[in-house]
Amino acid sequence: TKDPAAKAVKVIDIELTQEEYAFGVDKTQPELLSQVNAFIAKIKGDGTFDEICNKYFGDGTPTAVKSAALNPSKDQLVVATNAAFEPFEYTVGEDFYGVDMEIAALLAEKLGKELVVNHMDFDAVCLSVGQQKCDIAMAGLTVNESRKEVVNFSKSYYNAYQKLIVKADDTTFD
Repeated sequence: TKDPAAKAVKVIDIELTQEEYAFGVDKTQPELLSQVNAFIAKIKGDGTFDEICNKYFGDGTPTAVKSAALNPSKDQLVVATNAAFEPFEYTVGEDFYGVDMEIAALLAEKLGKELVVNHMDFDAVCLSVGQQKCDIAMAGLTVNESRKEVVNFSKSYYNAYQKLIVKADDTTFD
């Protein structure tokens, strides 16, 4: 049998990329942007954000998020997403899960609105907000200049880094 240690790996502590994730808000809704920024500050300050992250990066249990049907006669928060970026957003059956989806549910509750999650192609997420078809884009969005043309970004809520993983006995990066 092979040595089990030969299968071990290590992370090289060099950040190859650094991306800030934020939510893209409809430019015609500056009040919503203020509310979102205040909400991000609140959940990061009171531990709620860490609790949500623990459900996906730690030992917590994810919470299912239900989407209401779109109904213009109701007071709704319409979220554009592409639910194919686990652990930030994904589906199990009809339910949505993920860091962003749990934040969306709490945000809608805080705003006193019914949550509608509009799952679409990733390339359409910011465009749908820019065209006022949705209120906010929540899809593990990296802040960049081309997206800033169609949405106003909230304050960043998550920093993502890419690092190398090599075999434990690899000394190339030592």
